[in-house]
Amino acid sequence: MARSKEGAATPAQGGGGDSEITWEDTAKHIGEDYSGGIIMVADERVDKVMISRYCEPAEIGNLTYWDEEAARMAGYRSQVVPWAMVKEVPTYSGNWRPGQPTRFPLDADVDYQSQLAARSPSSGEPPMPPTNAGFFTDMTIEFFEPVCLGDRLTTMGRVLSHVTPKETRVGVGAFLGYTTSYFNQDGQLVAKATQGNYRFVRKDEKDIVR
Repeated sequence: MARSKEGAATPAQGGGGDSEITWEDTAKHIGEDYSGGIIMVADERVDKVMISRYCEPAEIGNLTYWDEEAARMAGYRSQVVPWAMVKEVPTYSGNWRPGQPTRFPLDADVDYQSQLAARSPSSGEPPMPPTNAGFFTDMTIEFFEPVCLGDRLTTMGRVLSHVTPKETRVGVGAFLGYTTSYFNQDGQLVAKATQGNYRFVRKDEKDIVR
C-alpha cells in the first residue's frame, strides 16, 4: 500500500453547532458514516485521452501512464492512472445535461457553487460545538489496487476518522477528518481518501498571532 499527502489552506464551510456539545462528544461519533448512503458512480470509464490530458500539463513522463505495453511489462493490468486522478478526474451525475437548469444562475451563492463539483458523497455532520470559520487542511490517499485503463470508479462513504481539539493562532476548535472509499467496477477497493479540515471559533483580530 502507498500513501500520498498534500496540504492546502483553502476555505471550508464553518458555522452552526450546539453550545451543549463538546469536541469530546463529537469524537464519540468517530467511525460513523455521514454520506447519507449516497453511492456515486463515475459517468465515464478511464480512457487514454483522460490520462494523457491529465499528464500533459505537469509533463508527467512515467511510461506506465502512457503506454499499455510498458504498463503490462511492469505487471499492471493495463495503462495506469496517475494517483491524483483517482479523486480529481471522474465526474458524477454529469456536469450538465439537456433540460437541466443552468449551473450558473445570477443569484448563486458560494455554498451553491461549492456543490457543483462535488466528488464525494456528503449528508450532514456529527454533533459539534458552535463554529464560525473553517478551512481545508490536508488530504491523505491510501492505495490498495492500481486504477487502470477501462476502469469505472464508484465512490461511497464519508466516515468520521478523527477529531483533534486544538487552539491555534487563528481560533479555538478541532481538526476533523472524513474518509471516503473508492472501488472499481469489479468491487475491488482501490483507494481511501481522508480529507481534513479545521473547524473553529475565530479569535478577535487583535488576538490573532501573525
